[in-house]
Amino acid sequence: MTIPTTRIFAFLGATGGCTNACLAHTLLAGFHASALARTPSKLVQMLLAQGIPQTTIDSQLRIVKGDSGDVSAVKNILLVPSTSTAAGEGEEAFGLVSAIVSGIGGVGKLQWSLRRPVTVNDPDLCTNAAKTVVQALREIYETHPSLVASGRKKPSITVISSTGISQGPEDVPFGLRTLYHVILADPHKDKREMENLALENANNNAVLSSTTDAEGKVFGGAIIVRATLMKGDQSIKDGKGWKKLKVGTEDKPAVGYSVRRADVGEWIFEEVVRAEDEGVKWFGQKVTLTN
Repeated sequence: MTIPTTRIFAFLGATGGCTNACLAHTLLAGFHASALARTPSKLVQMLLAQGIPQTTIDSQLRIVKGDSGDVSAVKNILLVPSTSTAAGEGEEAFGLVSAIVSGIGGVGKLQWSLRRPVTVNDPDLCTNAAKTVVQALREIYETHPSLVASGRKKPSITVISSTGISQGPEDVPFGLRTLYHVILADPHKDKREMENLALENANNNAVLSSTTDAEGKVFGGAIIVRATLMKGDQSIKDGKGWKKLKVGTEDKPAVGYSVRRADVGEWIFEEVVRAEDEGVKWFGQKVTLTN
């Protein structure tokens, strides 16, 4: 599929609740997107169930079959065939996505341990996915330097994380602290590493960033979305509305017991995807969301 290069969004973990809801809103709003999926047919069926017409999926979404740990597959969703005529004779035109939304997360499982009763199927899944995206962008910049030359924007990244790992004021209500700080300690370690990788590789202090950055940042900015205990599925019809969410930051967290996945996805759509400057006001922030 050859698609326009204006405002294209890449999604990892698109069959997850929050990310699928965000992708559904993105397509309904007329934006183009690319998504990585181990089972593309599953993603298509989820979007059809969301009320997205097959014609919209065919014309606006480019699905790449692959895994979040595969650099080639991730490069394939970040570097998209373009309708641009800027390429020289014999060269294929490419465009770079405007922003990346990642909802990668492992599946929890019980283990025989009093201190760590819950672990995940892949304890480094989020960290490795973040490393893969960083590596994929580095390779893209080396191969196609013109994509970020002359002050063009590098893509931002928004990663869906969790409350309970803050280094600031407590962002978990008293009734959930044992669950978050003890039972979920292993999964949260992976989330913390993912957050650090996203922030360390982002130029959060400037809108524009070129390949000559002294720090070698690959992202134009990074936004960490820390949702409290999530409930519900991805269905955008069952959401309560993103404007009803309590929104905070690590310094002044919004504290609550739960949040709907559909509402988290809609918040990311409204504040990052639809936003004119790709959520630049949230760059470098660890945003807490709760009801």
